[in-house]
Amino acid sequence: MIDLRRIIVIKSRVGLTVVAALAVLLSGCAASGGAGGAGGGGGVGVGTPPRDNDFTRSADFFLIQATQADDPGDRYREALVAATNAINDSPNNPLGYFLAGRAQLGLEDYVAADTLFSRALELYSGYREEIRVERENAWINLFNASLDAGDTDEGIGLLEDAEVIFHRQRPEALINLGVFLGNAGRYDEAADSYGAAIEIITGPRIAEVNDTTAADWRARLQSASFNRARVLTLGERYEDAAAAYGTYLEAEPGDIQALTGLAQALVTSGQPDSAQAIYNNLLESPGLGLRTYMEIGVGLYNADVYDQAARAFQAASSISPQNRDAVYNLAQSLFEAEAWDDLIPVAQQLMDLDGNNPQSHLLLGYALARTDREQEAGAVLEASEALAFTIDSYQLQPRTGGGATVGAILTNRTLEEGTAIEIRVHFSGEDGSEIGTVDVRVDAPPQEQARQVTAEIRSSEIVAGFYFEVLSPR
Repeated sequence: MIDLRRIIVIKSRVGLTVVAALAVLLSGCAASGGAGGAGGGGGVGVGTPPRDNDFTRSADFFLIQATQADDPGDRYREALVAATNAINDSPNNPLGYFLAGRAQLGLEDYVAADTLFSRALELYSGYREEIRVERENAWINLFNASLDAGDTDEGIGLLEDAEVIFHRQRPEALINLGVFLGNAGRYDEAADSYGAAIEIITGPRIAEVNDTTAADWRARLQSASFNRARVLTLGERYEDAAAAYGTYLEAEPGDIQALTGLAQALVTSGQPDSAQAIYNNLLESPGLGLRTYMEIGVGLYNADVYDQAARAFQAASSISPQNRDAVYNLAQSLFEAEAWDDLIPVAQQLMDLDGNNPQSHLLLGYALARTDREQEAGAVLEASEALAFTIDSYQLQPRTGGGATVGAILTNRTLEEGTAIEIRVHFSGEDGSEIGTVDVRVDAPPQEQARQVTAEIRSSEIVAGFYFEVLSPR
């Protein structure tokens, strides 16, 4: 008699493989939005008119030189000294503050530039348009520089500077800041950034820009709304996420990604019945893709609706029968549904894709034992215990432009340290077709120790699945 406790799959310790999210694309280069009548100023203003003197003339001269210099830093510093002298000589002359603000822009001290421009405008409202142009031009330069940022932190810094100097006046930087912050795992800040962008697009500011810019902003509204809901979910603010998806779906009622996102948020916020209704409707929709079936399956599994989860994963594995994650999730759902007869062929399929993972053996062994095939179950259990090394804890990271990286943990059981282990990783696309393979060699770590295994494929095709084939030792 096989002791089922030896091969039981523990639900609390073994979950599904969740679909890896692709990174959100950044918006492209920005140009001037153009001011309408409501944003203008210029001409004669209220307050103290600017007055030229020796200090302001010197500051202006150095600023002109800075624009012509290969290394303008010294000229901007000289301009700042002259402008500061103008301020000290005549604290109520707005020209000194305006010139000092321009110098600080050149020195990339955007907090100081913001303060100086604000003071100049307090003293003289006629500077409104000139200061707006200075601020927006600096914003454009920072925004465009962020597109070439070397890493996420640099991109965040540039876009935060853009917001300092042209605060809450344009949505593009806020949207891209949301992308960077989300990719950095700063989900609450990302949600706030997307929210601020949405407020600009739907608020009075849009009436102040030209028609081309206004149309571009409106075209960004839905993606910003969707991304906000997404990062709210990632930040585990599920009720807020459900509300955000609901708002988005008012304009895009048939968006399947948003519907699955809403259902996921409803599950995790304690409303599984509402979520199940959405998932059930989605399952009846024609033409769903692999990723959508996977998302539906994960949602139904988390809602404890295992038979319907299995139905979704069955559809996913039918599209991509060599997708290890799809087959594994199907097997796990059938296990939870106690559909032992259905589980056996799926678990056998999983063994072909994931034969060095003890979990594959356990799923098959348990199903065989529960269908009174105890001798076969025992053989499966013995094979599991005889594995010279194991591979598990997979993580697939697809890239937006194509290709992917997959990692796993290899644990040595009985091999001599340093033994060469050769693995072929098969990558597949969203339609299930194989994109390519990558061969990886790993030297066995000391027994009972683990080592990371990583494989990367470069391709223009989107990667949606993988499986590991052990070439040697067998």
